[in-house]
Amino acid sequence: MLLSTLLIAVITVALFLAAAWKAQGLPTQALKDSWHTFATTFPLVACAFLCEGLIRYLVPPEWVQKWLAAEAGWRGIALGCLAGALTPGGPYTSFPIAMVLLKAGAGVGTVVAYLTAWQLWSFTRYPMEIAFVGLPITVLRFAVTCFVPPLAGLLAHWLTQSGMISVR
Repeated sequence: MLLSTLLIAVITVALFLAAAWKAQGLPTQALKDSWHTFATTFPLVACAFLCEGLIRYLVPPEWVQKWLAAEAGWRGIALGCLAGALTPGGPYTSFPIAMVLLKAGAGVGTVVAYLTAWQLWSFTRYPMEIAFVGLPITVLRFAVTCFVPPLAGLLAHWLTQSGMISVR
């Protein structure tokens, strides 16, 4: 996490210096735009992390162990796919939930299936997708990607259970 923060800080400073050089001074419009983005995004991020803490508190570890741990096998992967498809919002919602699931003992395959389904199957995005690209393309996109989340979950489960990859 520290390396990621350091990397984004270096990129931000470099971009700020490039903007200051281009603007021949302080890039005030860029700063105003950035502040607006921060002000509109911060409540979403704060709520997402609050949800993460509440989920961790409300979901009993025994339930996670029974239904989502590596020992749950295909049931955990199927539940991960379903949860990913039903999770609304962007990465500020899904990544904290994935983190909570991992910390609570969910299997890696379950979490990979969750994140992959969230990215490919998000049911909450379908109305917008249909409105912009039409029903035929939306159905086609789903049809050609419907196997990916469960397959990704099964593959991640197999790789981690066989010891070929260690992620914890």
